[in-house]
Amino acid sequence: MSYGEKIAKNAVWLIAATMLNKIIGFTAFYIIARITGPTIIGTYFYSVSVTSVFVVFSDLGMTPVLIRAIASAREDGARLMGAAFRLKIILTPLAILGALAYGVLNHVDPVTMGTIAIACLVMAADTFHLALYGSLRGRQNLRIEAVGMLVGQVMTTIAAISAALFKMGPQGLVAALLLGSLWNVLWSLVKTRKLGIRILEPRLSDYRRLAHEALPFGISGVAVKIYSYVDSLLIHIYYGATAVGVYSIAYKMTYALQFLPLTFSAALYPALSSAWSKKDHEALRRNFVGSMRFLAAAGFAFTAALSALAPRVVSIFYDPRYFGSIVPLEILPWVLLPIFMDFPIGALLNATNRAHLKTSAMVATMVLNVTLNMILVPRFGPTGAAWAGVFSFWFLFFIGIFFSYKDAGGLRAIISILARSLFAAGISWAAWRYVGGFMPFTGAFFFGGAIALIVAFALRLLTVDDIQFALRLRRRTITEDDDIHAES
Repeated sequence: MSYGEKIAKNAVWLIAATMLNKIIGFTAFYIIARITGPTIIGTYFYSVSVTSVFVVFSDLGMTPVLIRAIASAREDGARLMGAAFRLKIILTPLAILGALAYGVLNHVDPVTMGTIAIACLVMAADTFHLALYGSLRGRQNLRIEAVGMLVGQVMTTIAAISAALFKMGPQGLVAALLLGSLWNVLWSLVKTRKLGIRILEPRLSDYRRLAHEALPFGISGVAVKIYSYVDSLLIHIYYGATAVGVYSIAYKMTYALQFLPLTFSAALYPALSSAWSKKDHEALRRNFVGSMRFLAAAGFAFTAALSALAPRVVSIFYDPRYFGSIVPLEILPWVLLPIFMDFPIGALLNATNRAHLKTSAMVATMVLNVTLNMILVPRFGPTGAAWAGVFSFWFLFFIGIFFSYKDAGGLRAIISILARSLFAAGISWAAWRYVGGFMPFTGAFFFGGAIALIVAFALRLLTVDDIQFALRLRRRTITEDDDIHAES
C-alpha cells in the first residue's frame, strides 16, 4: 500500500467521523448557549479552559512518542506503553491538584470551583484514552478511534442538552463531558486488547528513553495549552464569566475548524514517520508540500467565509446577548490559514525526530501570545484576545517555515503556496462581504463558496488530480505509484 493510500484512507475515516463529531458538538453548543445564556456558558468554558491547560501535565508528550514507536515497529513499543501508563497514574493526580489550586488562588466562586472539580475527572479520563488511541494511530488504524469519538460525542450531546434544559448549570454541562470521556476509555481499552496491542512491564531504561523522547513534545504541549487558553483565563480575570461566554462564541466557531488539519495530520504523522524510517525522502517531500497546499486551499476558504460573514452569522443565529462576539469573530478567523498550513510542518518535524525545533517555536509563540494578551485583554477585552491570537499564530507559522523549507525543496514552494492562498482569501472575503451583502444569507454563502472554489482551481491550490485521486480511492483503484497530492 502506498503512503498516499495509507494517509488518505485513514484521513477519510477520521475526517468523516470528526466532521460529524464537530457538527454535533457545535450544534449542541449553540443550543446550550441559547438556552443558558453567556454567564453559564462562560463558567463552563472557563472551567474547561483551566483543566485543558493542566491536562498536558498528565501526559507531558508521551502519547506522540508512543505513536512514533509503534508506527516504526520498534521492539520497545509495548514496554514504552507500560512506562507511559505507570507515569500517568502518578502525574494525573498532580495535574488535578494543580487545576484545583489555580481555582483557589483566583478566588473563584463555589459553583465555578465545583465545575472545575468535575472537569478534573474529565481530564483524568482523557489522558488515558488518548494514549490508547495513540497506539491505534501508530498501527495506522484510525477507524476505531473515529467510531469511538462519534459515539462519545452523541452521548455527551444528549446529556449536555438535557442538563441545559433541566437547568443543571455549568456543573451539569461538564458532567456530560465526563460521560463521553468514560465511554472513550472503555471503548479504546477493549479495542486495543482485541487487536493485541500489548502493554508490557517496562525496564528502568524504558523510563529514561520515554522521558528523553517525550521532553520536546511535553514542552511544546505545555506551550500550546497556555497560548490556546490564556485569553479565556485573562478575560475571566478582568471581565468575568459573561465576557468569557461572549468570547466563546467566536472562539468555538473559529477553532472548531481545526478538526480538518488535525485529523489529516493524525494520518499524516505516522505515514511520514514510516517514510522517514525507510529513508524515502522523495515521498516525504511530496506528501509534505502537497499536504500544505491542500490545507491552504481549505484554510483560506474558511478564513474568508467566517470573517466576512461574522456580523450576519451572529445576528441570525444568536440573540443580542451575544452580539459582542461579532468583532472578535471578524478578526479571529485569520488564525485559520496559518494554523492549517502549520499542521504539516509540525507533523514533519515530529516525524523526522526534530521535535525540539517545534518545541522552540511553540515556546517562543507562547511567550509572545501571553505578552500580547496581558497587554491587549485588560484594555480591549475579547477583541484584544482575538488580535493576540492572530499575531501569535502567524508568528508560529513563519518560524515553522524557517525550520522546514529545506524539506520542501526550498522556500519557493512554501512561499508560492502562501502567496496564492492569501490572494485567494482576499478575493473570497470581498465576494462574501461586499457582493454577498446584496444577497440573502444563503445566497451569499453559496456565491462566495463558488468564487472560492473557482479561485482555488485557478491558482492551483486545488487540482483535478486531487479530485481524481479521491475518486480512485473510493473505487479502490489506487496503484502503488499514486500519491495523495500532485506537486504544488
